Amino acid sequence: MGQSRRIAAATLGFLLAGCATQVAAPRASDTPTSAPSSSATPRPTNAASDTIYLRSVGSGGVAQVIVMNARAGETLHTYPDGSLSPDRGTLYASELVNGATQTLVRVIDVVSGRELRSFTVDGEYMTARPDSGISAVSRDGRHLVLGYNPGKFDDQWVSHMAVVDTASGAVEAKLDVKSQSSFAFGAISPDGTSLYLNEYGDGTTKVRVFDVPTRSLLPATVTAGVTGLTQNGFRTPGLLSPDGRWMYSVDAGNAATNCTSTDGPSCVPNGSPPYLVALDLGSRRVQKVALPTNQLSTDFEKYLLWSVGVAPSGDSVYAVNPALGVIDEIDARLLTLRRTAGIPQSRTDGGVLAAITRFFFPIADAKRYITGGAVLSPDGTRIYAVAYNGVSVVGTESLSSSAVWKADNREFDALALTPDGERLYAVSNASGVISIISTRDGSRLGELKIPAFGQAILRIDPSH
Repeated sequence: MGQSRRIAAATLGFLLAGCATQVAAPRASDTPTSAPSSSATPRPTNAASDTIYLRSVGSGGVAQVIVMNARAGETLHTYPDGSLSPDRGTLYASELVNGATQTLVRVIDVVSGRELRSFTVDGEYMTARPDSGISAVSRDGRHLVLGYNPGKFDDQWVSHMAVVDTASGAVEAKLDVKSQSSFAFGAISPDGTSLYLNEYGDGTTKVRVFDVPTRSLLPATVTAGVTGLTQNGFRTPGLLSPDGRWMYSVDAGNAATNCTSTDGPSCVPNGSPPYLVALDLGSRRVQKVALPTNQLSTDFEKYLLWSVGVAPSGDSVYAVNPALGVIDEIDARLLTLRRTAGIPQSRTDGGVLAAITRFFFPIADAKRYITGGAVLSPDGTRIYAVAYNGVSVVGTESLSSSAVWKADNREFDALALTPDGERLYAVSNASGVISIISTRDGSRLGELKIPAFGQAILRIDPSH
């Protein structure tokens, strides 16, 4: 139970931080900013000239999308927080206007910073944004999800969201719920007809479905397979398949049992093993793929290190945990466990001081929250996954580790590759930097200082 409380506290902290970004987004009049003048103090030069788009959460929970040049770390643009379109070319950014009675949504070209158009929606909303950077715009580009931080009134939570037409700004459906649970955006189906919500209440997290055409939150009896998807342990942020139809995550499972102190040696553990969650966003169908029971861990430092990667072809999904020293390959067509293998186990600092810190301050030590811990090379032959320190590199053909890049022994929280797969950008919030790593040999190409918590790298434009 103590482990569960620690995970709940750590996860809740980040959920609240994410919600806070919906309260205090920067005003449009403040953005975008222009690039620094040429007379500014020269910065160190990195061996890369890519353009990086980073979602950064700053003081007070204020989030922004920062566009940086990797060569010198210059800030080229600063956009208000919002959601990128599925093609990553357009930003939907919102702000409250007219005394917070309306929401202005600005549609911005992220490369040029030019405002393409805007529309106004009645009510108090912000663009919905999950931790992993999943778009709040449907795959067909026609539907945008707006949400707001739930508030508690008369001992009940009030949650409200809206799905709007991205062309006209017309409200297609509204969700207003007052209950003992709160609701947050999870994903939207490719055609915009199904809105998936995370329901938080009674010490559990469940998935619910809001039917957009009928404007109704479907009861559990209608979507039993999805609504019954209750989180058993720590669950990784969702990751979409290349076609946007499926959302994958790993539930680390729960080692708890019903045993009591009087059971003695007859006590049989009945915890739930880790499993891959595959949610079909189009058909409202969910499937679980059980992972080996021996991959269940009671060590919160280890089960926080689960990550999910999807092959560019979409036919394979990988669940990897370098802290446990395991990788699992799942057939995405049949949704069955295809292979499992051991990889070199990355370890945390085993020093006496570190051990004492973890013992007395477990919640502080659990604040690391991985939002994008595994990426595959464009040809699908390599997996890069965050470890305790550095990055583990695993070949998909043999499922064997080819290297562990220490990268100055940094703890990374999010990874992103350039489109050609030549450079890996790794966010380390503990160090306040983005490390640039050559994928040819793991050599260090430089680093970028980040002004605040880097939640996700949303896009990388390669140098030319």
